Amino acid sequence: MPAALPSSFDPARFSALRAFLRWSGRRSLRWVYRETAVVQVGTVPTTGPVLFIGNHPNDLPDVLLGLQACPRHVRYLATISAGAGGVAAMGYAAMGVIPVTRVRDARKMRAMGIDMAAVNAEAGRRVSRAMADGHVVGVFPQGGVHDVPQVGRLRTGIAMMVLDALDTGAVFDVTVVPFGNQYESPLTLGSDALAVVGRGWSVRGWRDAQVAGGADAGVSALTEQLRTSLVSVTRNAPDWESSAERDELVAAVAAALPASRASLLERAARLVPLAEQRVRDRRSDAPTPHAARLHTFVTELAQLVHEAGGIRTSARDHARLLHAVGMAADSALAPRALLLLQTPVALIGWAIHLPIFLAVRRVARRRAKARTDVVAYTFVPGLQVVGAGYLLLGLTVVAVLGVLGRATLGTPCALLAVLLLLPALADVAVSWRHGWRGHALVWRVRRWPASRRAEVRRVAEAMRGEWHSGSATGAPSAGSD
Repeated sequence: MPAALPSSFDPARFSALRAFLRWSGRRSLRWVYRETAVVQVGTVPTTGPVLFIGNHPNDLPDVLLGLQACPRHVRYLATISAGAGGVAAMGYAAMGVIPVTRVRDARKMRAMGIDMAAVNAEAGRRVSRAMADGHVVGVFPQGGVHDVPQVGRLRTGIAMMVLDALDTGAVFDVTVVPFGNQYESPLTLGSDALAVVGRGWSVRGWRDAQVAGGADAGVSALTEQLRTSLVSVTRNAPDWESSAERDELVAAVAAALPASRASLLERAARLVPLAEQRVRDRRSDAPTPHAARLHTFVTELAQLVHEAGGIRTSARDHARLLHAVGMAADSALAPRALLLLQTPVALIGWAIHLPIFLAVRRVARRRAKARTDVVAYTFVPGLQVVGAGYLLLGLTVVAVLGVLGRATLGTPCALLAVLLLLPALADVAVSWRHGWRGHALVWRVRRWPASRRAEVRRVAEAMRGEWHSGSATGAPSAGSD
């Protein structure tokens, strides 16, 4: 039976372990994804109880993006099977995690001697206590990782907990804030990821409006309202083909639209609802005339990005393709002079970390039982493999100094300083690689024949025209912020 978590949790109280876990999470995201961004459609209230609900398509990265998206500390509900003992239980305690159990884990829970009903009852009490203390409670209400292209049916447990907290007087109100984890290519190293924070709404206000209108204000109705809120900040499609078509459309249009105060990834996130409408239109029984033409141009651009060495669904790679042919686009290329200056440090970083990163990837692939497991295991036990690599490196240095008779009393301190610098070396190495890959894409395109580059410009301009043409006859364009 895992050690019980403390009955009270103060996110304002400093915890070295919590600080280390958050630092490790930021490092993990930085090493796996090229760019991560938070898009603020709405905001998280600075005080008071908040239910922070997210989609869960990609395991641990979803959790870390949620922590990045919320300015306040998030206390997640998480399955107890993931942190049932040892270091994991300590991490749960440091982060204020509220453990729950799932039906799918029943056999494992029984083998561990865990009373599932008691754990979930205690989870309800802890949620009420957390909300009474004005905390942010994070939950993935689908109940686990779902490798599907849309938000499906939600579990009713969280709605039951929130309504119970209101009915028992634990809180007067709870603000629901949705956050959507959106990945341009979730299983591709070096792709981009973003978290979209939606507009918050009052559970009490929603219930009062339901009652006043004679509508259901119970658990099922609140669960459906939570789903509607979550759908508004996520990417949803009926199948993977439609999902890929939408993501290629979002990437192409975001790159081709005129620059604005919004960043490229923010423009991409705001285009998602319109792009989903266009895909539904093209795949309907009566598509509008421009739908097929728009799809043709978008597919051509995505293929050109792929041939240039980029990711078909990446807005940044589309922007670099357009930049390479002389069109204005948010390419965000790192200065070549800076990359040249970084080269010696980056090469040292790669000499140290390439064997470790290859070992991480191998462990992840060997342990993965599903597609999303590869990324999850790249984070954990990936970080443990990195830590083991650092420890092995440190012990090797100490052993070599001992053999050479160069070890002194100051050696441990010097070694500690070196070990603290290793993650920074990895940061430089990874960002340096991303920088040169961006320039390589541009150089590749600029070596194409002039006629082919002209074709890229023609297709991009035609695609942009079709997009605006469709906007003029339907929904307004998302070309500005």
